[in-house]
Amino acid sequence: MLRHLLMLFIMLTFCTVSAAAALPPSSINLSVETSAADLAAIMNQSLPTELYKGQGGLGTSVTVLRTGPVAVAAADNFIHVTLPVQVTFRYGFYESYPLRAGLRFKARVQVAPDWRLKTELYYTGLSDNLADTLKLGPLSVNPKALMEGITQPVQRLLAPIIDGKVNDAVQLRAKVAPLWQNAFAPTLVSKEFSTWLRLTPERVVMSPLLATDNRIRLAVGVITGAEITVGPKPAAVPPRPLPPVQQQAAFDKTFHIQLGADIFFNDLVTALNPVLLDKTFGEDKKITVKKFNLQGDGGRLVVNLTATGDFDGELTVLAKPVYNRQTNTLTFEEVDFDTRNAGWLISAGSWLFSSAIRSTIKEKLDSAVAEQVEKTRLKASTALSSIQLAERVRLSGTVTSLSLGEATVQQDRLSVQVVAQGEAGVILK
Repeated sequence: MLRHLLMLFIMLTFCTVSAAAALPPSSINLSVETSAADLAAIMNQSLPTELYKGQGGLGTSVTVLRTGPVAVAAADNFIHVTLPVQVTFRYGFYESYPLRAGLRFKARVQVAPDWRLKTELYYTGLSDNLADTLKLGPLSVNPKALMEGITQPVQRLLAPIIDGKVNDAVQLRAKVAPLWQNAFAPTLVSKEFSTWLRLTPERVVMSPLLATDNRIRLAVGVITGAEITVGPKPAAVPPRPLPPVQQQAAFDKTFHIQLGADIFFNDLVTALNPVLLDKTFGEDKKITVKKFNLQGDGGRLVVNLTATGDFDGELTVLAKPVYNRQTNTLTFEEVDFDTRNAGWLISAGSWLFSSAIRSTIKEKLDSAVAEQVEKTRLKASTALSSIQLAERVRLSGTVTSLSLGEATVQQDRLSVQVVAQGEAGVILK
């Protein structure tokens, strides 16, 4: 049903139309995500055991050793890091027992135009398991105060490690660059129709990084135009370098497709068969429809009926397709018998004009068009749910709505302007 319309949906999966169509640009969406646990695993491979050895406050020296794996959490758009440490203070010949504590930091992550993730690390405090005082021979010190004094060198050690490992965990440029480069190569989307999709990527946009629920997420959109060609494979456009990222608070993730859809009269005849063929209409006087066909004439749909009963012969019903912008529906109005032959119809019986046959035809035509459009949307969504674009690259798309336009009656079909809206994303594996 509506085979060519469905094929066009498949062929135009995530593209937009030319500028002349005046539709909003479309977006191919890529979700980049990693977990706090994955980030912790990468960091733990790189953190040294000895974090600091040097001068402390009040003439003391200090050694800070990592005693276990770092704990990482993602919440409130920060990456929170807790580093378990053992701290030993010395003063002359005196040495403290090893003090156990947790150094807490948080990092804000932003994306630079060159696609690297830049982290800003902040010290947020100690765990609450240190004594209030510590004796080092004649010296009585506050270990918490001494610890505060060594956080800066530890932070300077941690900052580049966290920055590098966040980039290793997310690998933003490595994920986006192949998608951008592959977008310039024509893609065969229908071998049967020898149909090619050629994208024209314009820019890359990104929403702010989200760090919540122990997940770190980035939403990336490749804003693109496209064209469809039928025939030999078109020449590839030399790919342009990956442009600097443009950060936006939010961006439209929908794609918009405009195309001409054909609803063939043969499909409408199939829909009308159960309510017209061999059905009897009328009360005092009755007619039975034995056969019928549809055709176009002068911008109207013409239903030619062959009837038997109180009237034997040919009847013609006219209907005009009307698009309602407010309800986004295509319905048939002005459904009536052909009054060009009104004289003999009236002589045969004016009861024909008040029979239920007109309302039956209208209701079924209206519902048949609506049903076919909805079935097409569902089939298109199913077809778009997983399409292989390249090795380890799949497209996942959904058609969420169809906006209809004006319909033109041709000899064997209704031609309707349709705008499909949905969302398309790329899955990298």
